Amino acid sequence: MKIVLPKSYKFKRNRIGRIGIIDVGSNSVRLVVFDGVSRSPTYFFNEKVLCGLGRGLGKTHYLSVEGKEKTITAIKRFLAITKKMNLNELLGVATAAVRNSIDGLSFVESVNNETGLNLNIVTGYEEAELSANGVLLGWPEARGVVCDIGGGSLELAEVSAGKVGKCATSLLGTLVLQDFRGSEKNFIKFIKSSVADLCKNYDQSKQNIYLVGGSFRAFARIDMARSNYPLRILHEYKISASQALETAAWIMSHSIEDFCALSDTSVDRLSLLPICSKVLVELILSLKAQEVYFSSYGLREGILFSQMPNKFRVLDPLIEGCRYQEALASRSPGFGDKLYEWILPIFQSLSDCDKRLFHAACLLHDTTWKAHPDYRAEMSFETVTRANLGGIDHQGRIFLALALMSRYKKMNPESNIFGPLRLLDSRRSDLAIALGRAMRLGAMVSGTSQVNLKKSRLVPEHNSIKLIFRKSGFNLIGDTVESRLNALAKSLGKTSIIEKH
Repeated sequence: MKIVLPKSYKFKRNRIGRIGIIDVGSNSVRLVVFDGVSRSPTYFFNEKVLCGLGRGLGKTHYLSVEGKEKTITAIKRFLAITKKMNLNELLGVATAAVRNSIDGLSFVESVNNETGLNLNIVTGYEEAELSANGVLLGWPEARGVVCDIGGGSLELAEVSAGKVGKCATSLLGTLVLQDFRGSEKNFIKFIKSSVADLCKNYDQSKQNIYLVGGSFRAFARIDMARSNYPLRILHEYKISASQALETAAWIMSHSIEDFCALSDTSVDRLSLLPICSKVLVELILSLKAQEVYFSSYGLREGILFSQMPNKFRVLDPLIEGCRYQEALASRSPGFGDKLYEWILPIFQSLSDCDKRLFHAACLLHDTTWKAHPDYRAEMSFETVTRANLGGIDHQGRIFLALALMSRYKKMNPESNIFGPLRLLDSRRSDLAIALGRAMRLGAMVSGTSQVNLKKSRLVPEHNSIKLIFRKSGFNLIGDTVESRLNALAKSLGKTSIIEKH
């Protein structure tokens, strides 16, 4: 689906104007305002209201009367607060509850008349495609099946090579299933047969599955709490299929009070977890999934992605997101690219994945400079492990965080594998610390000046790291530079040499 924007809406460089999206779902109504960077979106505003528009839909085939009132009230509030946000465009979309209800069209007309919002009803196939595009926005390498569960429907979409393949939709939403009439045995049988029918046209050979939707995110929070996972970022959280099945079994055998003890998710959402778990079990079995990933990006991000020219789609979301942060917060925007080129010669045989991480770290290396010097390292760690970055897994986040901590203070590889750092093995921790020391040296040598950085270069030799200065840079040499070069060389198991050329 491509929602047509007005001709005045222009993409400039790697930025777009501010877009607001009001998403009227079966369970919740949400306003998201995206600001600035097109390939790595920044959330200017994000608010959700649980309206329960689709509650009871499975029994009556009509929208909830109370839910309709709440939805219109929420939309009026969203319209009121966006008036001063200088939006280029405000888009309204309605999904399964509205499209599958007898009174859906009349409700849309009421919304349009009472609020002035042009609410677009998306089909199930469009919803599947948009959700898959949302996954691709932050996960260009995603390969498998996107599964998006909402209150009124369940959508599947293939993703591979940055494109969306075949899509499918069903009425297996959590609110709809909540209204199932029959025994527990028949309920399980219904879900099993319905999911099998939905999945029959998909490749069933060790698939990755990517889970989208509030109920799946609530599932992830329970799994994180049960395993004492050291991060709380849901996006790109990865578990094995066997772990997902184990958590599903735990959920189906415990009460909502047990869920509340592990998660601060709303009670309304947690009450749907047993149903969600039953559906997930059948998805895993039907698709023969091996790895299960959770995505914070979905339909709303997919709408944004669907508007992008291809020249923006092919950009790396991690690098573009970090570049945006550098432009906003660093002393010398553009220095990160030069720093990356400066340190790269001494890190030989890096994989393409590690080169991305090194580049990202260099772009972020100076973005906490305004913090108190005693807390810059900790702020770097907190920022990276909580930042809204796409195109990076959890191990990559910790690698970046450790590198940036090391950029600001001396880190001991043997004593810093604690908490979140346990996601990295000692070899990866050592490499991150060495990267941090290289960035620390580059910043000290140059004062974050590109001109000064060009007056020196790093050269690897068999047993040493040589820092060579041009004649115009001789005055940049000092005790602090020598000390930091020594620390870098030591982290790489080499000696250091300063040479005037």
